[in-house]
Amino acid sequence: MKRKKRDFSPRERRLIDGFIKDICRSIGLPQGIRDLHQCAWEAFLSVYRDAPFAFCGDGISGWKRAYLIIREALLQEKRDLDFWLYEQESLDIPVSPEIPVPRLELLSMPHGDFQNSVCLHDFLHRIKSRDTRLMVYDLMAGDTIDEIRTYRRWSRDHTYRTYNRLRLRMEEYLSI
Repeated sequence: MKRKKRDFSPRERRLIDGFIKDICRSIGLPQGIRDLHQCAWEAFLSVYRDAPFAFCGDGISGWKRAYLIIREALLQEKRDLDFWLYEQESLDIPVSPEIPVPRLELLSMPHGDFQNSVCLHDFLHRIKSRDTRLMVYDLMAGDTIDEIRTYRRWSRDHTYRTYNRLRLRMEEYLSI
């Protein structure tokens, strides 16, 4: 006969939360980060599921094992968070020894060269077919060809004819 596992009581949850907060405080982690708290609970539950009887009575062996596993899980999570904060390479260093250009120069500036965009939109505005223009702007918005066909209620043949027309126009634009 399979026994139904019981949930923790509110008192037990407060006790475990306090235990987790004490561990966070001992290793110098902030209290309010939800991901860290969830990681600690997951580590605690893994220990508890393996040996719930170790928490009965004086329960020192269960709590000691839980402390070690939670502490290790939190330290690993902290290392992962610190990696993304501090271990990224500087954009001022060259791309490689062969290419002395700083990485920053290879990034497009968000408010940078607008000339290409103006030329492209001007070219697209001059396309005579209304459906081709609509397809361009839908594709630029991230829609797929099938989504455009469904949304615009075009037939399959009309959609692909329009797409091929657009492809030809774009090849013309690239050759300019």
